[in-house]
Amino acid sequence: MSYKLEKQEELKESISRIASEEIEFCIASLKNTNLHEAVHEIRKSLKKLRALARLFRDELGEKKYKEINIFFRDLGQELSPIRDLTAHMETIGILQERYGDHIYVKFFNSIVQELEKERDSLEKELKEKKFFSEYILDQFTGAQEEFTEWPVKSTDLAVVLPGLKLTYERGMDALEEAYAQPDAANFHEWRKRAKYLWHQLQLMEQLWPQFFKTWADEVHKLADFLGDDHDLMILHEKLNSPEIQLKDEKQMEMLHALIKEYSEHLRAEAELQGSLVYAEKPKAIKKRMLKYIRTNWN
Repeated sequence: MSYKLEKQEELKESISRIASEEIEFCIASLKNTNLHEAVHEIRKSLKKLRALARLFRDELGEKKYKEINIFFRDLGQELSPIRDLTAHMETIGILQERYGDHIYVKFFNSIVQELEKERDSLEKELKEKKFFSEYILDQFTGAQEEFTEWPVKSTDLAVVLPGLKLTYERGMDALEEAYAQPDAANFHEWRKRAKYLWHQLQLMEQLWPQFFKTWADEVHKLADFLGDDHDLMILHEKLNSPEIQLKDEKQMEMLHALIKEYSEHLRAEAELQGSLVYAEKPKAIKKRMLKYIRTNWN
């Protein structure tokens, strides 16, 4: 099936199916997909699982919610170092596509070589430790037993409304904080909130498919702006780290200038998109969602 709650299923059945499918997808990715593609896809699934848990937070209870959220959060963090190196190279590819006509052809070669060398070394180290083939695989195998049956008793979809309202409200607050104090941490926080909202809207699509798909797509667009900005920020940090040894100071200055220019563009786009996404008050969103549920679900 797919990452959405289904009207023809009991609520508990839908939740269990979605959790099981996402975990099974992670296991299949480890076994059948290129390592770096697998890591990227797995991290996306982990975010989707956490968004699902947030949607049912009140029903799960704080103890069970934290157990689920922390498990999948920590697993994602363990995959971050190797994913970040791939993200750095992808971000450089975007910069090259955007600014390549204005700089010399081999401008990015040395930094890409540094990153590839570091990633190859880390990949070799992790494979020697059987990090992917045993450790991560064991974590997901355990999750199949522990985290596919969640203690959700309600059959009324309205149980999701507190979680959806909280996600929306925190995203609205994060938008305001990001532009009041525009540092990387605040934009990263807003990015996380936007992604949770995107995934939760995907889950709710069957309430009104055409409407919710359009809404989710607009939130996804916002999340992409913020995600690309986040990738620029972690690349900026990487360029300032001891691991990167670029001898050409002018090259380094130009890299930071390109990052700054593109970040400013993305943040301007995100501000407009965010103002549209978060145009309604959280209470109004909750009230509207309840009407959809009463009209076209229960």
